[in-house]
Amino acid sequence: MPVDFGDIAAYHNEEAARHYALAKAARDRGSIAEAEYQASLAARWEEAAKEQKIGMRQAPSRRMANQRPNCPPPQPPPMPLAVVCLLAVVHGFKHIAAAIRHSMAKRSAPFNGLQLH
Repeated sequence: MPVDFGDIAAYHNEEAARHYALAKAARDRGSIAEAEYQASLAARWEEAAKEQKIGMRQAPSRRMANQRPNCPPPQPPPMPLAVVCLLAVVHGFKHIAAAIRHSMAKRSAPFNGLQLH
């Protein structure tokens, strides 16, 4: 497949002509189904050539040329599993310690001026 846009349109036209020739040969042999199939392929190649030519005529707009690509920013690399597990354990210990401090504060809170130990 050619890389240049003009060459791509020419390639599509050549393929359309080749399929039309195959369709004509199939029709001459009496194979109507094969002729119709090749003619439909030729029509598809012609349509592709037309779309390619239309695409070549349309210049990109200035807005699109200045617009940044619509891709998300790069993500930081993932943390190693050992670090994630260590952070989870530390977080759990902090919650347990806070719960114990809270229960100890309730237990030693004064009740009607009396200190409970």
